[in-house]
Amino acid sequence: MTFELSDILKAIGPSASIIFAAWIFMGFLQQRYDAAISRYRGAISDYRSSTHAPDRRDNVQEQILVYKRRCELMGYACFSGLASAILFLVTMIAGGLDVIIPHIPVLAWFGAGTAFGGFGLVIAATVLVIIEATYTQRQLDTELLDVPNLANKTGQKPGKVARQQPRNIGGVND
Repeated sequence: MTFELSDILKAIGPSASIIFAAWIFMGFLQQRYDAAISRYRGAISDYRSSTHAPDRRDNVQEQILVYKRRCELMGYACFSGLASAILFLVTMIAGGLDVIIPHIPVLAWFGAGTAFGGFGLVIAATVLVIIEATYTQRQLDTELLDVPNLANKTGQKPGKVARQQPRNIGGVND
């Protein structure tokens, strides 16, 4: 059982680029999550400290609930992204062990499983970001509903969000 360090580096080197990509993706997810949390807290603060007209108060309340859901989705996306990065690291370790202890089928299957699991979790996180983006679009569409002049100019009927918008967003029920 002889091996060189260069053999291990050759085995895990290409996988390292996947790890770096996973960490960059995690940075993207974390930025979206932090932004959603910041907006959520700001909306709650605005709701607590301001006296709004009834329609505006209802719309701010609706926005807070949407922000909360967005934060939950981005939390799940971050969790999926971190889990995928861990699985990719385990895949690299399995690749290194395969160089040290070659021809162990269980190790090869384990490494393949963790690699596919990591890619599956990246896909899951991406789907969660897409769903969260549909909430963002809904918020953009409804932000002007309590400003009649602007709502009319965008082709929407002014009033409360709850009266105007369906609860089904992007094929997902709240």
